[in-house]
Amino acid sequence: NVEKVDETPSVPNFLSPTESDEVFMSTTLTLTEQFIEATQNLALLHPEVTSRNEERRNELLSNCGAGSKSILDSVFSTMLSQNTTDKNAHAAFANLKGAHSTWGSVMRASAASVAALIKVAGLSDTRTERMQAILNILSQEQDNAEEPSMEYLRDMDNDAVKKELSRFKGLGPKTISCVLLFSMGRGEFPVDTHVLRIAKNCGWVSSSETREGAYKVLNKLVPDEIKMDLHCLLVRHGKVCHNCASNNRPQFPPADGPLVCPLRCYSGAKKSYSIKREGEEDEEEGEFPKKKKVKSMKKCTKKSTEKTKKEGKVLKTETTST
Repeated sequence: NVEKVDETPSVPNFLSPTESDEVFMSTTLTLTEQFIEATQNLALLHPEVTSRNEERRNELLSNCGAGSKSILDSVFSTMLSQNTTDKNAHAAFANLKGAHSTWGSVMRASAASVAALIKVAGLSDTRTERMQAILNILSQEQDNAEEPSMEYLRDMDNDAVKKELSRFKGLGPKTISCVLLFSMGRGEFPVDTHVLRIAKNCGWVSSSETREGAYKVLNKLVPDEIKMDLHCLLVRHGKVCHNCASNNRPQFPPADGPLVCPLRCYSGAKKSYSIKREGEEDEEEGEFPKKKKVKSMKKCTKKSTEKTKKEGKVLKTETTST
């Protein structure tokens, strides 16, 4: 009898790590291979993200690439998400859609009433001005249509869509990329603060790269078939992982303690996270305060010991000289 050998590859326990757990990833992979591997490992850690994306893809397929939202829905919901939390952005959009059944109604409403509806997202006057300006321009260009639309964009290629949307104030590369990806099902890779920070940590872009520069690089390099998953996974991971969060302070720290980060072994990635001071409060979602990092206790102890030894040698030398 030949004993069967289990050929199932060893998978690191990201959720409940032990001291013996390792993250088995090669640092000699090409960038494309790193993107694919990162997507696979992050999907193991955050399965709810890829499940939601599967729903999105099915919606796009069932509606011939149109999805369940209009392009204007996608444009304005993304605009409302700028510089605020997901919770507040969703609340603002729900208020707006609850009070106005169409975007033509929003266009004709008073600026003050619209601003009041989206106040929870902040910058309500500016957002209102830009939204109504977009609607008025579209209406004028569409023979003074009572119900302006952006559905004409579906017949354009990506470059044409980007050029068209870029003419509207308030629509930058990230917003446009999100519209292409989530509303139109195009191969786009939006870069937000989480994606930019992690891309720098992993050495995928230069540490001095701007968000727009990183978008140009990553949008070309990340394979189309994983763009939606990798983008969403990086955003989620950046909110919960100590190693990848801003200032090592995740917005939603895991209740069971820090995760074993599946990205930390890539070239340029941080090898460890800093501990949090006892009694410190976690920041609200979307805030990225510039606070000094708390050094690891081991590193502090080691440096303190080395400093003491060095001072002892100096003191001994001075005593001998005397």
